[in-house]
Amino acid sequence: MRTTITLIALASGLAVAGCKGKDKDKDTPAGGGAATASGAGTATGSSAGTASGPGAGGDAPLAPAAAVDEAGARALVEAWLAAQNGGDFAAYEALYADKLEGIKRVGARTWRFDRAGWLADRERMFKNPMTVTARDLVIRGGGVAATVELIQAFKQGKFADEGPKRLVLVKGKDGFQIAREEMLRSDVAGAAPAVAAGSAYLVVTIDQKPHVVISADANPAWGTGRVRGPFEDVHKLATMDAPKAPAAATWGSRVLAVHDAAGKTCDATVGALKLAAGGTPHFGEVQMWDGDEAMSEDGRVWTPAERAGAVWHMSSPYLVAELTVNGGCVPVMATDPATPVAAYGQAGAPTDAATAIDAFRKLPAYRDLQRDFTSNYDGKGEWAPSPQVTAFIGTAGRYLVVSAAEGSGCGDFLGQLAVVFEDRGGALVPLPLPDGFLRVALLADTDGDGAVEAFGTLEDYRQVAGQFEVGAAGWTQLAEVSFPNNDCGC
Repeated sequence: MRTTITLIALASGLAVAGCKGKDKDKDTPAGGGAATASGAGTATGSSAGTASGPGAGGDAPLAPAAAVDEAGARALVEAWLAAQNGGDFAAYEALYADKLEGIKRVGARTWRFDRAGWLADRERMFKNPMTVTARDLVIRGGGVAATVELIQAFKQGKFADEGPKRLVLVKGKDGFQIAREEMLRSDVAGAAPAVAAGSAYLVVTIDQKPHVVISADANPAWGTGRVRGPFEDVHKLATMDAPKAPAAATWGSRVLAVHDAAGKTCDATVGALKLAAGGTPHFGEVQMWDGDEAMSEDGRVWTPAERAGAVWHMSSPYLVAELTVNGGCVPVMATDPATPVAAYGQAGAPTDAATAIDAFRKLPAYRDLQRDFTSNYDGKGEWAPSPQVTAFIGTAGRYLVVSAAEGSGCGDFLGQLAVVFEDRGGALVPLPLPDGFLRVALLADTDGDGAVEAFGTLEDYRQVAGQFEVGAAGWTQLAEVSFPNNDCGC
């Protein structure tokens, strides 16, 4: 699983206001992520993800990534760490742009803040000494936008967690400032270790066509030809043919069984292998592509080929292949045809939805959100007035998924909770919760261990597909496909 912290450096030389006031709460979650790099707190390599092929989308060649202002980005990170470790809140506050979105995650809880809310939350944190470190720092991208990936470790008193974090940097007259900060995942000390992935393959949509994900650790050198795109899916994506991939000989024309949200199974044939990379760019970068005078020095509108090249450089690639599906399935995941799969497809709202909602509202996690809603935001009534209930039915049993997502964050209340209940002879037994709000598309047991797996996405604005398994110790993410989301929602 890819784990990253990403900083976006808009280095056009023009002043940038920060995050556009765009609320993404109702959108499909976007993705993020690239291969975790080596190194301890040291910026390395400026153009990871650069393809070796001679061309880009259209007829123009794929230009190498422009030089990255590594020194400026590294200096801001060092100042950010020093302010926290030194307890200097004034220095910390000065690092943030006037328009800011902050996303905080601690274990399974998520909060979204605007600038005022973020700094108020951080000021409380500064009342006690803390230790913040960063490792595995990598800078990639170009002069217009650069990404810096690292893993943050945080310790304060008896609490400690570690995980990927993303910062978006914008450049004003005085240098870089932070316009977006997001803890992508919080691994609290003492959490259950990860387990090996099962036998399923995730399926994603690229250019409105299903593609099976073969590998999350593809080598850009496998690519040849021209970069195509950008394709407007959950993110902006670009692809390149990958005939030199080691898997090409075994995956070409392979037949898979694909499974849709209703639990239906169809045959699908694997096409030519591709590399896929991209993400959601910062709005200031898109303004530059469009020749917007607020961001563009010369007013030139970028060609599709140039945009495809910029998107390609946003992340390291996945190895994928387009699927030709027979039988009308819209695949959520795929398996080898010989793999026995116990699938539980969506069957709509059940007759016992009210019972499931009552059980949902009695859960400790729900009650914690209710207290936050009423005590800290003066909320009235239930924080989740109308939870959604969906039945998942298969030959081996029945599950109910109850979920609710209310509020925008950005300084206001944000409540997100999703629970899977197993129907055991009419008794609804809640399964352990995932770390984050999980939007479930399909439940299945693909490895025969008797534990149900959920296929869907976490509401983290990065992920476009994920596989999770329920065990005695809780939910474990087995696989994911995610791309960096460098835009702002507040």
